[in-house]
Formats: sequence, structure tokens, C-alpha cells
Amino acid sequence: MNRKKLGIMGGTFDPIHNGHLATVEFVRKKLGLEKVMFVPAYAAPHKIGGEFSPAQDRYNMTALAIEGNAYLKLSDIELRREGVSYTYDTLVTLKKQYGSEYELFFIIGADSVVALDSWHRVREIMQICTFVAATRPGFAPTVDKVIEDFGDLGSKSILWVDTPEVDISSTEIRERVKKGHSIKELVPEAVAEYIRQKDLYRR
Repeated sequence: MNRKKLGIMGGTFDPIHNGHLATVEFVRKKLGLEKVMFVPAYAAPHKIGGEFSPAQDRYNMTALAIEGNAYLKLSDIELRREGVSYTYDTLVTLKKQYGSEYELFFIIGADSVVALDSWHRVREIMQICTFVAATRPGFAPTVDKVIEDFGDLGSKSILWVDTPEVDISSTEIRERVKKGHSIKELVPEAVAEYIRQKDLYRR
């Protein structure tokens, strides 16, 4: 039986922005994913000790950003679990839930590919899903090197997709809000309104 394909995109989404959405849409069409699930982190391992918005606000903004798109779903699995959000734990749970029906594809940005070897139980993650490295033009040699470093497991479990470059970052958006600048072109309108109403990123 041919299983369907489920894309998964984790992150802090502080805030989610049009770059996230454009990348997911491109990868979804390119790989024929049935749907893509956004999984906001409760506390990302690489950001422990840093400041980020409350998990519920980041979850709410993600919900607003994907509202009305039948291909995009949202999971609160990491918010319910609380604590540090390890991708391994999340994927074990999703594998139990979807594994008989879906192949799992975990979408990561080009910058994350380089750090894969530092991920918690990354080789076990590769047994559960395929990493989709959404790379910027010209970044392919770096991804190829990472794949080579992981050997046979890397060649089977890391797939790179050249995605159109979208020069947007959550850090830039937070800085713009702090300075009172417009973020109209960077996030969905509903997300911009939520940020305004909740007075996020002002301090």
C-alpha cells in the first residue's frame, strides 16, 4: 500500500511569517505532500536561556496564519508536553499516530542542516522520518557535505529541495515592531493585528 506523505514543520514561530508559509507551500507542491503540520515548540533546545514570546501566543499566531488553508494543520503536541521540545519525542508520538498511513517528512531550513549532528537523538530521528532541507540557491554543496557526513543514513534520510529565497526572519520582524516600523509585507494581516492587539515585541 502506498502511504500518503505528511510534512511536519517545527519551530518557535516567534512570529510565524510569510517566509515560513512560502517555503512550506513550495515543498508541499514539490514533494506531493498530502498536508503539512506546524508544530510550535514550547521551548526550543537551541534557545534555552533566551527570551521568546509565551507559547500560547506563538501557537495562536500560527493558527491565524494558516486559517482557511486546507493543506496546513496545527498541532499543540509540544505545548501540551511542556518542557524542552525535542523533535525526537514529537516524531515518536506522530509516528504512532500517523505512521501506518503516512510517510513523515520533517522540513528544516538551510541553517539548521549544518547543526543536525548536534540534535538530540538525530540518528534515531532519521529512522522515523526524512529530513527535507529547504535550501537557498547555492547552499546545496553544504547540504551534500552534511549528507556525506551521515553516511548511508544521511543519503536515505536527508533530501534537499532548492526553494525560492525569501529574505524574512522572525528576528527582523521583532526588531521592526520594537522600532515602530511596518511589518505589513512580512506576516499575514491577521498575525500583524494579533501582534498589535497583544502588544508583542514592543519591549
